[in-house]
Amino acid sequence: MFGAKNQAAVRENARHGDIFLPVNSYHCLVPVTYRELALHWHEEMEITLIREGMSDYRVGQEPFRAQEGDIILIPPYCMHSAYEIPEQTMVSDSLVFHLDLLGAQGQDLSASKYLRPLAEGQLQMPEVIRDGDTGYEIIREAFLKALDCFLGRPPFYEMRLREDLLHIIILLFEFGYIRESEESRNAFANRQQLKAVLQYIAEHYREKIKVADLADLSGFSESYFMSFFKQYVGMSCIQYINHYRIQKAAHALEETSQPVMEIAMDHGFDNISYFNLQFRKEFGMTPREFRSRQKKGA
Repeated sequence: MFGAKNQAAVRENARHGDIFLPVNSYHCLVPVTYRELALHWHEEMEITLIREGMSDYRVGQEPFRAQEGDIILIPPYCMHSAYEIPEQTMVSDSLVFHLDLLGAQGQDLSASKYLRPLAEGQLQMPEVIRDGDTGYEIIREAFLKALDCFLGRPPFYEMRLREDLLHIIILLFEFGYIRESEESRNAFANRQQLKAVLQYIAEHYREKIKVADLADLSGFSESYFMSFFKQYVGMSCIQYINHYRIQKAAHALEETSQPVMEIAMDHGFDNISYFNLQFRKEFGMTPREFRSRQKKGA
């Protein structure tokens, strides 16, 4: 399976729970659940425990290799992505929850001093907590307790779950993992501009996209835009557009019987040789080989 969660690099459309209980859990087995979880963001906070194996992650501007035992922290509105490592598997469990569940919109001191600044992106936290780090075992046990509560749903689990999630946040503050953001206002504005650019690419990737047009959209000069994009995304703008198109094309190869030429043209490539070249760079095989392997369940 190529990846049920291969999604656009924009605001994630998945609903994490509902308005009454805005929280959900996700059990992932890479590469079965996904091969790539494309760059995206959501309003909720996300905590992931790597149970087995390893995978490549990017949270904010920081790429890193996640391995067994790691606790990955993704604050609200933070851009993040995950990728399989060839020949490697990874098993993880995640809790994704809206901080409104914990009272972020309240008028009390705990909301105004801690929860609301966290929900609005005014506080920062490390991308990963590893075995041996301060408070690791206590935070890990608190996460597992919250996960068990959500999955097991004991009596009064709605209140118990809120208490468990709030306990995790308290521990993150207590051990110094949540702190005042050192990010400048300019850097924050840059991240907001980047989201608009990624949204545009997601909506127009089938068309011709000029770097100059993306620079205009962001309000930057073309040279500054190219530097800024690579700094925040980890690859050049052209590389990202090709990568995005190829991932979408690969999904079409797996899910449809559409001819390869039509898929290439339908995904922003007007030259089949260039499409084949970029596809081989991405997957190490031709589009036809990829389709054949997917049909065989390889």
